Amino acid sequence: MSSLLFSFVYGVFLLRLWAQLPSFMLCLAYCAVILGGIFLAQLLRQRRSFKDFALSWPALAGIGLSAGMLWSVFAATQAMTQQLPSACEGERLNVMGRIASLPRPAQPIGERFVFQPISGAESCWQSGVNWQLSWRGDILLKPDEVWRFQLRLKRPNGVVNPGGFDGELWWHQSGISATGWASSGERIAAAETTLDGLRWRIRQHLLASFPDQPDAAGTVLALLTGDRAGMSIEAWDRYARTGITHLVAISGVHITMVAWLVAWFVRRCWLRSPKLALWQPAVRVSGVIGWLAACGYGALAGMEVPTQRTLLMLGMIVWLRCLPGEMRATQSLLLALTAVLLLDPLAIHSAGLWLSFAAVALLMAGGMAPGEEVSWRAGFRAQWLATWGLLPLTLALFSRLAWLSLPINIIAIPWVTFTVVPVAMAGLLAHSVSEPLGHALWALAIGSMAMLDELLKWAAALPGAAIDWHLPGATVWALGLSIALLLMPRALPGRQLAWLPLLALCWPQPSLSEGQLRLSIIDVGQGLSVHAETAKHQLLFDTGAAFSDDAGAGQRIILPYLRWAQVRSLDALVFSHDDNDHTGGGGAILRTLPVAQVWGEWPSHLAQWPLAERPPQQGCRSGQRWQWDGVEFEFMWPDPAFLLKRDNERSCVLRIRAQGFTVLIPADLEAQGELTLLAMQSDLRADLLLLGHHGSKTSSTESWLDAVAPREVIATVGYRNRFHHPHSTVQQRVMARGIPLYRSDDSGLLRYEFLQVGRWPRVQHGRLLDKHYWRAKPRLLSPQPSEMPP
Repeated sequence: MSSLLFSFVYGVFLLRLWAQLPSFMLCLAYCAVILGGIFLAQLLRQRRSFKDFALSWPALAGIGLSAGMLWSVFAATQAMTQQLPSACEGERLNVMGRIASLPRPAQPIGERFVFQPISGAESCWQSGVNWQLSWRGDILLKPDEVWRFQLRLKRPNGVVNPGGFDGELWWHQSGISATGWASSGERIAAAETTLDGLRWRIRQHLLASFPDQPDAAGTVLALLTGDRAGMSIEAWDRYARTGITHLVAISGVHITMVAWLVAWFVRRCWLRSPKLALWQPAVRVSGVIGWLAACGYGALAGMEVPTQRTLLMLGMIVWLRCLPGEMRATQSLLLALTAVLLLDPLAIHSAGLWLSFAAVALLMAGGMAPGEEVSWRAGFRAQWLATWGLLPLTLALFSRLAWLSLPINIIAIPWVTFTVVPVAMAGLLAHSVSEPLGHALWALAIGSMAMLDELLKWAAALPGAAIDWHLPGATVWALGLSIALLLMPRALPGRQLAWLPLLALCWPQPSLSEGQLRLSIIDVGQGLSVHAETAKHQLLFDTGAAFSDDAGAGQRIILPYLRWAQVRSLDALVFSHDDNDHTGGGGAILRTLPVAQVWGEWPSHLAQWPLAERPPQQGCRSGQRWQWDGVEFEFMWPDPAFLLKRDNERSCVLRIRAQGFTVLIPADLEAQGELTLLAMQSDLRADLLLLGHHGSKTSSTESWLDAVAPREVIATVGYRNRFHHPHSTVQQRVMARGIPLYRSDDSGLLRYEFLQVGRWPRVQHGRLLDKHYWRAKPRLLSPQPSEMPP
C-alpha cells in the first residue's frame, strides 16, 4: 500500500518539474509504456500470473506513478484552458456575476475581490471561472451580492524575480483565470445570509469598534475568521521576524491545535465515566469531536483551500485511528496526503501544503495527535521538533531564519491558544446575546493580544532577530538531513555524524572579481529599479512604485529579491527624480537596509523622515564620477547650467563601464533632455540602453538612438499598462535599427554579468531562470544579435 500511495504523490509532484505541460494523450502513452515495461520485466523474470503481478510492489508503484501524473496533468490542463482568451484582453465587457469572496480593502484602489461571472460576454469565459477584480466605488461591496460591472480584463501576469512571490502560480492554483478593473457597477441582488456575510459583519464591527488598537484588532479578526484585511504589513513583518505567523492566522498548525485541544478536553471528560469508556474508546470519540470542532472553526474562516487541506488531512488521520487494527503513522500521513491531492492536485504547488503536512507530522511525532493524552513535556517536545524540523523547509521557501522563534513560540502558543482565541470566541458567541458583553470580551482579547504584541515589537527590534539567508537547493537538503539525524533517538547508529552534512554551509559561494559587474533590471511592473553589483559594492538605482499607503515595490518586490541576492546593505541608493514609479518603494528600502549614500532629490513622500535619521544625501550632477572595484560610475545628467522645467527632464542619468562595455540608464529623460545631453556630450555610445521614460513616445528619439547605438535595449514596463509603454513608434524605431528589444513584463527580471573583457554577456531572463509550465516564455521583439547588421 505504501508503494502505491508514495508513487501517486510523486507522480503528482512531477507537475512542479514540468517546464512545459505535456498533452494528456502523450502523458497517457508515457504511462502505458511504464506499466507495460514493468509487466514484461516481471513476467520474464518470475513468470508470475497477472494477478500476482498486479499485487507486486513494482506494479503498484507504476500504477500510482501513472495515476498521479495523469491526474495532475489533467487538472493543470483544465486550469490553463480556462484562462481569459487573448482576444478579450483590454476589451470593455458588461458582465453580471456574484461576489465570491470577502472584499478586501486595497488602498488606494478601493476593494479587491473574487468575481464569478453569470451572464454577459460569454465568449470570454467558461462556466465556473473566477476573476480577481479591483473596484473603487462609493458603495461597500458585500460577499454573495450579485452585481453587473463594466470590466476590463487581462490574463494573470505578475512580476517575476528570483526570491520573489510567484503571483502567476498563486493565480493558477487558486483558479483565477483573469484579473482586471471594474469601472462602474450596479447591484442586481442583495446578499443572502451566508457564513461569508457573517464574517464580513464581524470585520466591520470589530475594526470599527477598536480603531485605537488596529494591529491587535486586526490580529484577533484573523484568529476568529481567517480574514487578514485588518493586519498591516508592518505587523505581518513583525510576526515573520519573530516566527509566529502560523499563530496569527488560521493555518494548518492552528487548525491542528484546535483539534488537539478539544480532543484533549473531551478525552479527559470521557474517561471520568466508566460506562462511556466501555461503550466507545476515548481516543476515537475525542478524535472525532476534535475534528468536528476544527471543522466548525474552519467554516468560520471561510473554508479557504489551505483550511480544507488541513481538515481533510486531520480527518483522514482520525478516521484511520477509528478503524480496527493498527496503521503506522507514515502510512496514515501518506493516505491523508493522497486524499488531499486527489481533491486538489494543484495543491502540490502550495508552500502551505508542505508546511501544514510537515507540521502535522512533527506534532504527531511529538505526541500531539488528536485524541491522545498529552503532557506538557510532550507539548514542549512537539514545539522543539516543529521549530527545528521545519527549519530547512522554511529556509527553502522563504529564505528567512527567525532565531527567536523557539522562545517566542513557547510564550506565544499558550498565550494565543489559551487566552486570546478562547476569549475572542466567547465574545463572538456572547455578542449574539448581549452586545455589551461581547464587546467587553473582545476588548479583553484585543488587550491581551496588544500585550503580546509589545513583547513581539521588542523582540523583532533586536539585532539579528531574523536573518535573511538564501541557500542553494543542495545545501538545504544537506541541512535537512543533518537536522533529521539530530532529532532521531540517541541510540540510532551514525547519529554522531549528523554534523557532516553541515559542512555544505561552509561551501564558498561564487562571487565577483575585480572589474566585474552584475547588472539586474528588477521586474517591478510599471516603474524602474536596477541593481548594480561589483566585487565589494552594491548600488540600487530607483525603487519602483508605491501601491498604497503601506505597500509598494520596495516591500513586496525589491527587498525579497535583495534577500535572495544576499544584499545586506547598500553603498549607494539613487533616486533619479521625484516620481512615484521611481521612488515609491524607497521608504521600505531605507527602513530595512543600511544605506551609505543617497544620490538625487529626496522624495517628497518621505519629507517627514527625521533629518537625523537620513543617510548622507547629495543631488546628481553631470560629471560626478567614482570607481568601485575597477567598475566606473558616472552621472551624465542633470547639468546645473540647464534648468529644465519638467521633472522628467531633470532625471539622473547614470553611465556604468565594466570590462570594456557601457550601460546607460536615462530614467525618465524625455526628448528635450536627450537633445540637450547630445549637445553637451560628444560620446554617448553604450552597449546596453534602458529606454527613457519606459519607451514613451516623448522619448527615445531617432537622433538619441543613433548617438547611443546600443547592442540591446530594455523597456521596463508593466503588463498591458494604461500608458501603452513602450509606444509603438519607439518600438518601430528600435526594430528599424535591428536592435533586440526586451520588455520586463515579458521577460521578468533581466540580468547581465560582465565577467570578461570584450565578451558580451548573454541576457538571463527571470522567466527562464526557473522554468515552469504556468509561465509564458519570453519573446524577442527584434532580430537576434546574430542577425544584426555589422
